[in-house]
Amino acid sequence: MSEAWLYDEHPAMFRAHPLLFTLLLVSVVGIVAIGIWWVLHKGERLALSEREVLLERGLLAKQRTEVALSSIRSVRITQSLGQRLFDVGHVELFSAGDVAEIAVKNMPRPGRIRAIAAARNLDLLPQR
Repeated sequence: MSEAWLYDEHPAMFRAHPLLFTLLLVSVVGIVAIGIWWVLHKGERLALSEREVLLERGLLAKQRTEVALSSIRSVRITQSLGQRLFDVGHVELFSAGDVAEIAVKNMPRPGRIRAIAAARNLDLLPQR
């Protein structure tokens, strides 16, 4: 009889406080999702120098792509309405062919990359 009494005295958190339990569960899932996103994006770096564009990916294992700035023929920036509002977008750099040599998703201020590349490479400037 004492076991039933202890069980009734300490009901499960979900039955005792369903709203609090739901909020706790959502916040834990949100924190885990933000942590996964942070780890995935922490290892990504895009750098432009005077002569080349460098993309590094990975925290432990590295993937490194270098493209000479003079060989870049076009820059494609893709933005949805929400991305335009927050000045974020997908950037793709092409040197030859139909496949982008460097592609970065959800990059802040994507127009800045195009402006820097255009200032160093006359082929990227818009024709008027």
